[in-house]
Amino acid sequence: MSKKPVITSLQLLMMAVGSALVFPYTFMPILDSQPGNQDVWIVLFLGFVYVLIINAPMLYLMNKFRGISINDTFDITFGKALGKIAIIPFVLFFLYCYIACIVIIAMFINIYLFPDTPTWGLLIYVVVPVIYASYKGAGTIGRLAFFLVPFTIITIVLFFIFGFKLMDFNVLQPILADSTFLQLNWGAFLTAARYSEILIFFVFSYYLTEKSSINKTYASALTVFAVCFFLMLLPTILVLGVEYAKHSWNPYYSFTSQIEALGFLERMQSINILAWFPISLLKLTMYNYMASTVFADLVKVKSHRYFVAPLAIVGAIISLLPIINNENTVSLLQSDQVFPWVIFPVTFIIPLISLIVYLIRRKKINTIIKQRTEPKELTSNNN
Repeated sequence: MSKKPVITSLQLLMMAVGSALVFPYTFMPILDSQPGNQDVWIVLFLGFVYVLIINAPMLYLMNKFRGISINDTFDITFGKALGKIAIIPFVLFFLYCYIACIVIIAMFINIYLFPDTPTWGLLIYVVVPVIYASYKGAGTIGRLAFFLVPFTIITIVLFFIFGFKLMDFNVLQPILADSTFLQLNWGAFLTAARYSEILIFFVFSYYLTEKSSINKTYASALTVFAVCFFLMLLPTILVLGVEYAKHSWNPYYSFTSQIEALGFLERMQSINILAWFPISLLKLTMYNYMASTVFADLVKVKSHRYFVAPLAIVGAIISLLPIINNENTVSLLQSDQVFPWVIFPVTFIIPLISLIVYLIRRKKINTIIKQRTEPKELTSNNN
């Protein structure tokens, strides 16, 4: 029997933060949500209140089923047959997110970096490291996040500092004059509904060291992401203006192209790419791994490794289809009409139903959980 890999709370924190930063770094969808004006920063902070509400059922389940995998969580809650049915949407979502992310990443590279390079050539450089890291497993992914994500966070802080002199704070005025209460809350809800990183906690908390707190790690990850997001959003709208930022395919990249440092360092957006590309690969790796490992457990295959390469290759092939690989499709995929409504069922609706079933069957389920976890505790005490 192979030993279960272990990740630390800091590694899990970096995994969640790195994944969450990819989309603001790439296309900053909050600018397209209501109210779409100078009050977008209010939408951001209000959005994190909705994130806490949406994530609450899944966070509760993670704590109750600590040390039990996502597949076993649903098997114990619903029973074997219904548990398998309940887990299928998660596998499909992980695969969907992998494909959507790889399409968006390839489109960004084609538009801003290598417009003359064929997409299939770019995908080779994307898919190969993703397959390797996903194949190596949770421990390797955690260590990669620990080294890659801090660099991205540092670049965000530096871009904010170097861009401060260009910021026009008059852009934020008049505050709340052009927004309604309903618009602010609707925009905040749609922004929060895009936050899928709670699923990273759901899958990878199984590997979290026993002394680590899920709640503290989650709260820390959400706080770091909120601060980084604010440090990205504020200078983007203050330097570019709200209207220009809304119509830019990658507003944060456009902002960084305006920055020069120390009076002689120009073309600072190259640092943006150095920070963005590794965490994009990290995000793809995590979703490939989650799809592979959850599917392997679903079909009772011992190792996720059998599915890593096939899922990665199939996802790359699908992303090359003309109906998928075009700007209209990418714009639709990243829009409020699609993305929040794909994420919301797996981050809130299914976990809420699971929580209700757990509360109804609490005594029986707690007995099963105790039986599953007690042998480990007894073994640990004997040692």
